[in-house]
Amino acid sequence: MLRRLHLLALTGLSPQVVTETLWCLAKAAQPRLPCRITVLTTSAGRNLGEALLPEALARLAAQLGTVFPQPEWRVLSGAAGELLDDIVTESDNRAAADAILTEIAAATLDPQTDLHVSIAGGRKTMGALAALSLSLCGREGDVLSHVLVDPRFQSRPDFFFPPDPPELLALPDGTQLSTAQAGLTLAEIPFVRLRAQWRPAKEQGAFADAVRTVQQRLLPTQLELDVSCSVVRVGQQQLRLPPSLFGTFWWFAERCRTGAPPVCWRRDAEAQALGRSLLNVLRRAGVHNIVALERALAQGLERSYLAEKVSRLNRNFREAFGPAAEPLMIRAEGRRPFTAYRLALPPEAISIIGEST
Repeated sequence: MLRRLHLLALTGLSPQVVTETLWCLAKAAQPRLPCRITVLTTSAGRNLGEALLPEALARLAAQLGTVFPQPEWRVLSGAAGELLDDIVTESDNRAAADAILTEIAAATLDPQTDLHVSIAGGRKTMGALAALSLSLCGREGDVLSHVLVDPRFQSRPDFFFPPDPPELLALPDGTQLSTAQAGLTLAEIPFVRLRAQWRPAKEQGAFADAVRTVQQRLLPTQLELDVSCSVVRVGQQQLRLPPSLFGTFWWFAERCRTGAPPVCWRRDAEAQALGRSLLNVLRRAGVHNIVALERALAQGLERSYLAEKVSRLNRNFREAFGPAAEPLMIRAEGRRPFTAYRLALPPEAISIIGEST
């Protein structure tokens, strides 16, 4: 099934970029027109756009034999909530960054719709922020583009797209220029997709915080286990675990740090030794029902115990850390019934603190 398309266009005092982008989309080798159009602009840009764009959209729709949705206007606001005429201060820039990221993040939450972000209009700052925001949120199928046009046609109130048939436009020197010479081209811009590193949300919030979060995700994972409070820390995030789960993860972390092989409960000769080793760490973790665990592991490490603890650990990490949990997963290796488990971090990435001596 063909996915829907949402066009999000940045404009300043050049609403022409909306119709120019739509014309290019219609003339592409595989034409694709949006079911939704969002225009992100300043208050001055909206005033001009609302005066000029409806008539131009109607003319383009008639020329193409189609119908366009009415544009949804989004006006950037400042830190105090005032509508921005321009981005001129550091405060304006922060507010614009937050608003642009929020708009793009929300637009990428619809799994049935691809997002096409056009950065041809507006301040260069707006284009840079939109490109970075799409890099943070973009999915496979989302597109970033810039529409290119002959400079002689830029921002002209009498040129919104190449009409059919072509028309002659007057130049300041008294000569005329055919619209057939506009050279309108939609240039797609490749971008790095970082969405897997964090969780975009409908009310996204601060752009700077999102960048810091993703930057932290891209650093080598540093895992810290705080034995004094049964807490697992990854970067600025942390998770407190019940002693039995914390102790099991601590056991895997210690095996990882010492280079021990993956754990497989079907190696009967090792079952007793593995059980004793795990019990020792569970005692150090402060597990209350240690007597019950001693009984449960009396015959050595059993499949039911290990599989249940691994499943709960991995689920807890996914829920707490999102994409950052991936390096913490207890990984299964080999085929059943010889499945083995291990923590696959570099030993130097693990630190264990807080254990009393």
